[in-house]
Amino acid sequence: AEIALFRIVQEALNNVAKHAHASRVRITLARSGDEFVMTIADDGVGYGASGGSAVRRRSGLGMVTMRERTQALGGTFEIGPAPGGGTQVVVRVPC
Repeated sequence: AEIALFRIVQEALNNVAKHAHASRVRITLARSGDEFVMTIADDGVGYGASGGSAVRRRSGLGMVTMRERTQALGGTFEIGPAPGGGTQVVVRVPC
């Protein structure tokens, strides 16, 4: 589980570097009941902000890999807007 979470963070940071034009990224990992919740949020342009589906095609394989790693652990993967702008990835996996 530790390696999978590390690889998810690694891919998310790679996506931030390639696409987000962000100046800050915040990564949190917390235990909430019987699951770990990891959040990666940036202050960049936002997922799909320019070009819609073209942006998704460019970063698609990384997103698929992050989702598959999460699901292999029995968890959930969410991506959407970060509070205040940018993109946020939330991964929840059982402890």
